[in-house]
Formats: sequence, structure tokens, C-alpha cells
Amino acid sequence: MLFARAPTRCPRDRAERTPLAGSGPGVDDPDVLTRYLYGADGRIRLGRLLPLLAVTVGLAIFGTVTLVVTPILSGHPAIRTIWVLFGVLLLKLPLILLLWWFIARNREWPNQRPRWSDREMSEILTRLDDEATRALSRPDAPARLAHLSREAWHLADQLSGERKVDALTVALKIDELVGRVRERRPQG
Repeated sequence: MLFARAPTRCPRDRAERTPLAGSGPGVDDPDVLTRYLYGADGRIRLGRLLPLLAVTVGLAIFGTVTLVVTPILSGHPAIRTIWVLFGVLLLKLPLILLLWWFIARNREWPNQRPRWSDREMSEILTRLDDEATRALSRPDAPARLAHLSREAWHLADQLSGERKVDALTVALKIDELVGRVRERRPQG
């Protein structure tokens, strides 16, 4: 046979099907856009976000051009109305919906406790610790360390449980560094 196909197996039983990426039982948000734009670790995939954003911005710009061209169209007012609806709804609405989705997805509001993941928390604490170590060699070390100490204590005030213990450990370490720097530098 010239065009013979290799035998393919079509899984008919649900147990035989392999789940889509990010659609397993441990996934919190089954939203397609979330699975497309975010990795399993919660980080955004720029390689997918930038083209999507470019397409939606391009559609919105094209929608603006269609609205500018509307007065040039001659003919029935219904055609102009349909043209404007096409330009606004089908070309501008995807960008508006994408941006609204990003805004609505961020559930952190001012004056509320932040909801950081364990990974984010460890990154913040590591950054504070690294910055404190780096600040020791700077001429303005006391001011930098004082700022980092305030940040670490603020972070410790926002947390509870084991996370609070980690934040307190970093805050106390930075305070110890502040004490060492003050001992080394003469006052006056």
C-alpha cells in the first residue's frame, strides 16, 4: 500500500487517556488560559505571553484603524453599525478581556495580608539575606542594613507559623549585622 498509515491506538477508556499539561488532580485552576500562560511552578511563560499580547494589541490597533475608516464607508447606516461593532467587539475586546483577566487574577489588595507561596517567601527571605550581606562592604552600610531590618521585621509581622519563624530568623540576623557594623564604625 502506498499510503498505508501506521496503526494508531485511540484511547476510549478515560483511565487510558493522558491528562493535558497542568490538568491533573493537583491543579488548582483548571482555566485554559492559566494552564497556557503559567507553568506548573506558577511562573509566567513569557514565550507564550508575549505573542498572545502582541496578537491582541495588533487586533486592537487594527480595530482602531477600522473605526477611523468608518466615515469613509458609503452605504447603508446598518453596514456602518455592523462595521463599528466588528471593530470594537471582535478586534478590541480580546485585549480588554485579557487585561481584565490579569487584573481579576491578582487577588491581592491594599491593606490585606499578602498571600505568598512558600517559593515566593523563600525568595524574599533569601533576597533580604543576600542584600544584607552585600551591604556590609558598602560605605552606607548602616542605612542599608537599617532599611533591610525594617523590611524583614515588617515581613515577620505579616506572617504566621513556620514562615514567621523563618522571617524572624532573617530579621534577627540582619539586626546582628547592624550591631556589628555599629561596633566597627566609630560614632562622631
